[in-house]
This record gives sequence, structure tokens and C-alpha cells, in this order.
Amino acid sequence: MTFITAGLAIAGLAAVAIPILIHLLARQRRKPIEWAAMRFLMEAFRRHKRRIQLEQVILLAVRCLILLLLGFALARPILEGVGLIKPGGSRSIFLVIDDGMASSLEGPDGKTALQRHVEQATELVTNLAPGDAVGIITAARPAKALLAPPSSDRAAVVDILQSLESKQSPTDLPGAVAYVRGVVDDSAEAGRSAHIYLFSDFRAGSAALDAPLPSTQPKETAEATMVASPPAVESVSNVQIVSIEPVRTMVLPGVSDGSGQVTVRLKRTGGQLPAEITTVKLVGEGLGAIAPQVVQWQPGQAEADVEFMLHFANFSQNQVGLTASIDNDALPADNQRFTMLDLRNQIRVLLVDRRSFGFERSLDRLTAGQWIRRALEPLESSPIQIVEAEPAALDLADVRTADVVIAPRADLLDDSGWTILRQFVDQGGLLIVMPPGEGNVHQWTERMATHLSLPWRPVLEVVDHAGGLTLAQEQPGAEIMRLISSDLNDLARPIVVQRTLPLASDSDTGDSVILLADGSPMLVVGSPQRPTGPSGEQNAEPQASAPAARGLVAYLTVAPELEWTNLPTQPLMVPLFHELIRQGLSVISASQRLTVGDQPNLGAGPAARDLSGPDSAKIALDQAGRLQQPLGRAGVYELLDQSGQPLRKLAVNVDPAAGSSDLQSPAAVVSWLERSGPWSTFDPRRIAESLGGQQMGSPIAGILLIIVLALVILETLLARWFSHADRRLDAADLHLEFGSSRKARLAVLQAHAISPRTNPDAGARVST
Repeated sequence: MTFITAGLAIAGLAAVAIPILIHLLARQRRKPIEWAAMRFLMEAFRRHKRRIQLEQVILLAVRCLILLLLGFALARPILEGVGLIKPGGSRSIFLVIDDGMASSLEGPDGKTALQRHVEQATELVTNLAPGDAVGIITAARPAKALLAPPSSDRAAVVDILQSLESKQSPTDLPGAVAYVRGVVDDSAEAGRSAHIYLFSDFRAGSAALDAPLPSTQPKETAEATMVASPPAVESVSNVQIVSIEPVRTMVLPGVSDGSGQVTVRLKRTGGQLPAEITTVKLVGEGLGAIAPQVVQWQPGQAEADVEFMLHFANFSQNQVGLTASIDNDALPADNQRFTMLDLRNQIRVLLVDRRSFGFERSLDRLTAGQWIRRALEPLESSPIQIVEAEPAALDLADVRTADVVIAPRADLLDDSGWTILRQFVDQGGLLIVMPPGEGNVHQWTERMATHLSLPWRPVLEVVDHAGGLTLAQEQPGAEIMRLISSDLNDLARPIVVQRTLPLASDSDTGDSVILLADGSPMLVVGSPQRPTGPSGEQNAEPQASAPAARGLVAYLTVAPELEWTNLPTQPLMVPLFHELIRQGLSVISASQRLTVGDQPNLGAGPAARDLSGPDSAKIALDQAGRLQQPLGRAGVYELLDQSGQPLRKLAVNVDPAAGSSDLQSPAAVVSWLERSGPWSTFDPRRIAESLGGQQMGSPIAGILLIIVLALVILETLLARWFSHADRRLDAADLHLEFGSSRKARLAVLQAHAISPRTNPDAGARVST
């Protein structure tokens, strides 16, 4: 057993020592004064000495016992903590509050779900027993223990409950329930029973019943009662913006290719879906007024798309933020959505190829690099600018300003060149690799697999296709070929391939863009999976602090040369490379989706220091580029360098799934909860009754206080009795004590100062 503070221990020792010190001080010897009858008094003292000492010991013991028992009565919490007595009336009440985005849904009564949860939790707190303590766990992602360890300060607990506000992040019930197991075990170790109250409406936006909860089974010695709110049964309709989808997120203002088309997707949830009207607005920085669109919902209709056409002529900004909004409804958090458009006057392409000098070769002898240059720069006014670099001399300065790197001679890259390309992809670049037209064995594919860590890898040897191999009649319809998807089958029909450097059989070809007739990919895209070590070797385990690659790698299994395929001379060649570049950059930009509640690694490079939010609040980045706290709200953020200058803008949005107001079956919710532990539901109208009676423990504290009171009364009586203050000596007492000695009796009477009125005869004798 330990003392709470050293001061209390010292004070306790001093209190016990007080009666002992009084006793010792009372025994101090005084200077004796001889007088005539002293001999008789000393004789009387010797006769009564033993009785007087016994009286003093009894009185001292009673006084010390009073202080000792009073200390034990006040030390009940410590005695309970060490298990000397059974705890009574001491419970740990943990309130798990759903404050995620769905908790801001306003019900038919005009109250949000969170307001109802807070009212119920407050009523519960006000009905707790004096010895109970309360902890609070919030379930909005990331779930956290807001008040832990539990506190017995009811006013402070109520203040915290009243200050709770709905977050824009999703509800993380699995994360909140994970805390439950820990608090139950901690309460068991402290000798307290645990009561867990989970407050949630369990709508589809809060509880994903297809995702299991972690186990909440406590230790064998733990006592836990776990109860939850009953699932909501009242339907509430909610209209939400699911996404903003520009045709391209990278726009060339001077090119008329439909890049200004923007699709806003809407969704309705909440049971019965009546006929209603929703107005959709789109606002863009510097774009001027955009006419709003109206959606007329039919009964039962759950989804709708709204098309906007933007115009970017003579636009000078590098980035444009778009904000789509709809009319306010029962859940405001998902009525807005944001996205960023990247406007460029030119796209800079770095062609990593051996430079050619002199006259241009005939068509049948053109290299892959020369065919690619013709496809990307058919006119001098092309928005794509090509810069060449020698593969063996590639350095960071070459790729620093490039948007796309095309490597038709990957066989000439050394390890340092592959490392530079990996860094380029990690920072959001697009890398296009293809086999060189020369040679049958390609050892460079091993360096590519080592440095880029892609989900697929090319084989070492070229495969010849006798008679030629055509493209598949039906293409996958990949996002990166979105704008030419309707014409892709017609464009692919005349293509014939004689040679390929295919992917290994164990490669993941799920991101195939164009397929050959045998089902193998002619074009596949992917992102590096893991960071590489300092020597170029792939790490055995991914580093948690390392960002995932922000860019893409596209691999063409066919060299665009006439010895391999007739692709360079066919109409598909130009749109294929233009779409691969422009839409590839758009896919990279669109993939940088940030969601409220996440704490991502932005991979923004060493220059980035802070992320400034829409409310001007800043979130610092660590050395690896990871945010030091989760994103708190939706909006347009600015990435700042160490001097506070903006680097780029980022759009942060809510998770649409978190705003679903669809009801879920109470039986299904209870079954889902019970799979993680002994959960039950409480009646919100009688929530105080769910506590049951106060747990009775040892009544030792009350018994000790009664004993202390009795001892105080006894000490008062004994102190007065042993002081002999009320005793009167008469002749019979003197005769019994001192016999017939007249001098002894006179001395005792004189010492007691007996009044003559009490004994006139004795008084006369004394005066004589």
C-alpha cells in the first residue's frame, strides 16, 4: 500500500504522536517542595501508583485507537485499491459517443443525433452513485479517449459532454470499441467494475455491418456491463454530393477537346425517397458566374448526374479550385465538395533517348523515340514540349521540370538513372517505359523491377508472334483512355503486333489499358508499391513513414517501331500517346484524394513544411511529409514551404459513405455487436434504470466511524473519572486508606482541602 502524498503520511504520524507526547510531557518531574505532611502523601501515592499508571495507559490506548480507526475509515479508497476490503459503490462508467459525420443528421424532432446522445449521457451521469467515475471515448475517426482515466467530477464530465460537436470525419466504431477492451481490463486491475455505454444511431453511415468489430471480451477477473443505444427507426432523407469529376484535372486552356466538362454526381439515402427538387451550384476561382442546375428527383430515384461546361480561354492561373454545393438538408456536412484543376500552357515531356544527328531516316528505319516525337509534336504549336536527355547522363536537373518522362531506351539507363526515375514517380510524375527495338535479351528489366517495385515485371526475352497478333476486339475501357474509349475498338482493329516483351506470368495485370488478342496486355499502368533502400535493394518490409508513390508507370510491351508493330503508321498512334500523357497526368492529379479524418503522408518533398486549412489553421508536416494531426474539415488547403509561400493547393473532402442515412435492421445491429462481446441495448426513456442499484461493498468505513464516536465518548468519561475531580474523601475513606493514624488523616484532609461544612469535626481538628 502506498500513500497518496508524503504530506498526508507525515500528518498521520503526527496525529498519532499527539496523545503520546501529551502523556510524556505530563510526566515531567517538577522541583519537589517539602512540607510537613509530605511523608503521608508520598505513602498514599506509593499505595496508588500502580492504579494511576494503569489508568494512564488505558487512557493513552483509547486516544491512540481513536486516531488509528479514524485514519482507517478515511483510507477506504486505498484499502480497496490493495484488495483489503471489497469496493463498494465504485464503478467505472465509460461513455462511447458517436460524434462522426452521421451524428449531425437532424431528426424529425429538430435535434441532431449527437444532441440526443449528449442528453442521454448527461442524464446517466447525474444519476450515478457518489463513488462512480466517468470516462468519455469519442468515435469520430480517429477514435480517442477524450476523458481517461475516468473522473468523479460530475460537473467537469457534463461540461465535456455539452461541448461535443459533430465532426466531418467518418464514425470509427471499430476504433472506439478497441478502447473498450483496454478500459475494462484497467478497471479490473483497479478493483472497479466497468460499465460501457455506446451511444449511436447505427445508421449505414456510422456502422458498417459487413466489417467485424474487435473483440471486447474482458479478462476472467474483469466485470463488465456493455449496453448500446437502440438503432434508429425513423427515416430521414439526405441528399449528398458524391463526387466532382472533371473530364481532365489537367487542362490546356487553348485546346478545344472538351476538357471543360465537369460532372457532379448526387445520391439520396434514407429509406423512402419522395419527389423533390435539388439545386446544384458550381463555383470556380476566377471563372465568373456559372448557371446553377436543377435536379428533379422522381419518387424512388437514388442517383443523379449534373453536367457543367467550363471555359478557360485566356486563363492565367496555375490551379483552379472548384466547389459544388446543393441546398441545405438534414445533413449539411456532405452538401459541398471540392476539387482542383491544374491549368497548363504546355506539358513538358522528357524523352530519354540516344540523340540522332544528320538527316532523318526513312520511315522503315525510324526509332521509337523518333516516332513518339512525330506523334506528340505534329505541329509547331503543339501544347506538348519535348526535351531530350541522354540515358547514360540522366541527372536530377533533367527531370526537375518534367511532367512526363518517356524512356524508349531503358536499356541504356544505369542504376543512378533508375533511382532518379523512381524519385520522379514518387513525387507525382508519369513514366512511360517500352522495350528498345534492338536485341532479343533484355537484362535491363531486372533493374527496372528492382528500382520501381511494380506489381508486374517484364520477362527477359522477346516473344515473336508468327503471322502477327491483333488487338482484342473488346478493350477494358480504362480511365486513362476515357476520352477515346468510344472509338478505341475501331482504332485498334488495324493494329498488328509481330514482337512483344510481355509481362511475367505471375504479374498482376489488373490495370491493363490495351489488350492483345491473346488476352495479354499491350499497355499496362501501375504505381510503385514500396520504397527502395539506399543501395537500390528493395526493403523487406515497407516503411510506415514512407509515402506511397504519387505517380504512375506505364509499360508498353511493344516497341513502337515497324519491326515490332505497325502501330506507328496507324491512326491510333497519335491519340494513344496524347491520351496516355494528358489523361495519365489527370489520373495522377485526381488520385491525390484527401479525406477528412485521415492523417496521410503527402510526399510533398523536403520543401513542404505546413498545410494551411480553410480556417487558416496550420497542420505541420514531419520530416517524412506526414501530417502531424488528422485533417479536421473539408475545404481547399494550401501546402506551404518553410517561408510560408504556397507550393500547391489540395482539395480535402468528406467520405460520402459516412453520410448515408439509411436505416439498418435492429436485429442485424444487435447481432453485429454481440459478435464482439456481451452487448445489449438500453431503453433511452429509462436510461438511469440500466445502471441498476448501487453496488454494495464492505460497510467497514461506517462501522469504524461508529466505533470512533463511541471511543470519543468513552475517552471523555475515562479522562474525567481518572482525574478524580469529583471525588470527596470522608472519614470512612481515610480510615480505610490510612487506618487510625490521626496525623495521616489530617495530612490527607489538608491536601484535599476538605471544607469544614462537609466535615465540621475534621475541619476543627485541622485548624487546631
